[in-house]
Amino acid sequence: MNYKLTLQEKIILFVSTAFIMLFITCSSPLFAFNYWDDANVFFTMGRGIINGLVPYRDLYEQKGPILYFAHAICALISSKSFIGVWFLELAMATVFAFFCYKTVKLYLDPPKYAVAAVPALLAAIYTVKMINYGDCAEELCFPILTVIMYIALRSAKEASQKGESDKLPGERDSLIIGVLTGILFWIKYTFLGAVIGLCIYMVLFTIKPKSWIRLLKRIGMFIAGIAIVSIPVLIYFAATGALGDLWTAYFYNNIFLYGDYDWKEIYGTGIFDVPVIGTFVSIVFDMLGSILLFHSYGWIMLLIVIGPFLVRDKSRDNVLALTFISLICCLAGVFTKPHIVYYYGYITMYLAPFALILIIRLVMFVDKTFKDRKRFASILMITVFVIFTMVFLITGKNMYMLKYKKEDYPQYRFAAQIDQVPDAKILTFDVMDSGYYLASGTLPNTPYFCYLNIEETWPVILQEQGRMIANGEFDFIIAYHNDYLEVWDKYEIADQTEFTFRDYTGDVLVEPIYLYKLRSN
Repeated sequence: MNYKLTLQEKIILFVSTAFIMLFITCSSPLFAFNYWDDANVFFTMGRGIINGLVPYRDLYEQKGPILYFAHAICALISSKSFIGVWFLELAMATVFAFFCYKTVKLYLDPPKYAVAAVPALLAAIYTVKMINYGDCAEELCFPILTVIMYIALRSAKEASQKGESDKLPGERDSLIIGVLTGILFWIKYTFLGAVIGLCIYMVLFTIKPKSWIRLLKRIGMFIAGIAIVSIPVLIYFAATGALGDLWTAYFYNNIFLYGDYDWKEIYGTGIFDVPVIGTFVSIVFDMLGSILLFHSYGWIMLLIVIGPFLVRDKSRDNVLALTFISLICCLAGVFTKPHIVYYYGYITMYLAPFALILIIRLVMFVDKTFKDRKRFASILMITVFVIFTMVFLITGKNMYMLKYKKEDYPQYRFAAQIDQVPDAKILTFDVMDSGYYLASGTLPNTPYFCYLNIEETWPVILQEQGRMIANGEFDFIIAYHNDYLEVWDKYEIADQTEFTFRDYTGDVLVEPIYLYKLRSN
């Protein structure tokens, strides 16, 4: 069986993915602006890098440096718009589409028109409400995990075809997995749960004396791959004198300070603080919560769980073991506490190729049913998939944002006033950076340039912001509230507005925004 993609399949997948991503993410050139806080924080970090600022030392945030380096490349394409970010999202979505269909072709020989099922699945996955406005770490990273899974599954299949007991990836593949793991580690290390599951799977399926030597060699190549990514990162921070800042922001604060809540007080039970048991209960709690919040996510996960059982192959046991071990470890990595952050579970979409296996099985059933009317079967299924794709796109939560122009956003309304002050210094105080630096073409003059959900456990942020505000070091401050004048005696409210949008649940919210200006002497 040839499980490589043909040129025609690659073209179809790329073109359809590009079309879908035009309407899915607000980074697309069809949208005037990407309103999401996370996307703007990442982009501000990227803009800062290309202007000589160092992550964590000069700009404080909590994700990994490779995410910021990627956005720095996007900023080189355009530092005034999200077009570079759209290219990044499109590239990762295309990688996912390619390896999603390559995974299916490992186990099935679908009719040529079955490739039309991929855009429909992509539209379903990328319109799950947890993706919000586009450009989050989960969205950019689940395709990387899909590639890792494909390599492991292909190795198991090829070994089974040859009658070999060693199901391990080759040395070259182990190096590639290591490089991809290194990238994940330096973007968001909680994503490594799926890779840990892969490692557990390798050990369980290599308990034979002759295989252990091969396993050790593969581990060496895997570590070498991680080093290829990690060494340049560490050299960069060492050269800029920011290794300590990297350790504090990305590791210590994330592990010990971020999301540090009194779970017993919140939920009335201390079970979540019990080792092992608490983690297991958290996984169940958060997974059920995500499914209840996002019904489409629940349906996709159901298809994913069913998919591996439909594999008819000598390596079926490996498929089942790898799928469910990696899934459990993945969930354990992202759901360590009962705190449902709506997009955390989105990383599990790396297993979506198994949902596609189920869909392609249905396609093959229709094709067999109408074996004497092949043309009818192909037209029927292509029509169905096109309809599903369009329905998912049209009903996507971001489509309403197409009606907004730049001048409709508070960011650009305030930017018109900020631009009147040469080299203006601004701060988003109780607001995450939702694009005020981008719209005004400014860069932060403090590492603590926005709200980051860690202020209560790491008060240094509010202390430094408070000191600078008291000294009048900002020309403008953007805030959600209008009652700061009692303590900000050097500032006055220059403008106020509001913005109407839908949150991830689809509820309509009206968000008030205030622009404070430094009083003239």
